[in-house]
This record gives sequence, C-alpha cells and structure tokens, in this order.
Amino acid sequence: MVAVGLFAIAMFVTAAIVDSSDRDGTFESVTVSVAGYGLYYIVLLATGFPHRFRPTVSCIMACGSILTVLMVVTFLALDPLVGPAPAAIVAWLVLLWSVPVKGHIIARAIERHWYTGIAIALTIFIMQRFAYEAVTAAPAG
Repeated sequence: MVAVGLFAIAMFVTAAIVDSSDRDGTFESVTVSVAGYGLYYIVLLATGFPHRFRPTVSCIMACGSILTVLMVVTFLALDPLVGPAPAAIVAWLVLLWSVPVKGHIIARAIERHWYTGIAIALTIFIMQRFAYEAVTAAPAG
C-alpha cells in the first residue's frame, strides 16, 4: 500500500508541476507503468518466481516513484540556475538511474546476476518510453 501511495504521489506531483503540453499525460503514464509491471511479472513467471511478484513490484514501484519525484524536483531546482536544456539533461540522468535500481531489484528477485537485471530493466524502460511516445503522439493531420 505504501508503494501504491508513493506511485499516486509521484503521478500527482508530475501532473501538477510539469506543464509541458496542452494535454495531460497522466492516464498514459499510469497505463504505461502498469504495462511495465506486467512485463516484470512475465519475467518472474518465465524464471519460476511468480510468487515474488508483489514484493518485487512494490520495490520497483516505490523506487521508481521516488526517482520520478526527484527528477521533477531536480528539473525545477536547476531550471532557474542553468536553464531548461541542462536542467532537463540532469533530470533525465536521475530518471535513467532508475534502470540500475530496478535492474538490481529484478535480478535479486529472479536470483540472477545484476547484469541480467539491468538488461531486463533497460529493455522494459525502452519499451515503456516507446509506448509512452506512441500513445501521447499528436495525431497526424
């Protein structure tokens, strides 16, 4: 429940503070995140550890939520000091840190080396980015 609460806070903070477009992408963010948790379940199922789904996804959700809020705060703090482009780069680096964090979590859950976990987390991260861009892209025409 704490992880779900952190997730809700992260989505609220992101939606309330980040005004990057006319259209709010909160629903899409939540949908893509849930799909990512589904992919982690498939990994757990394929490796014989489906019973570890709840603690694994709770950890991934909580850590991802904290890093999402940290990303937004980093951008907001740095933007007035260094401008939007450098602030965005640093904020993305904070977001990218979620890959090794989530990789470590999934690696421990499936009892594999952390390299394997990072590969899994990076694959899911990339899939989520493509999915988010696809569902939030402006319609042609």
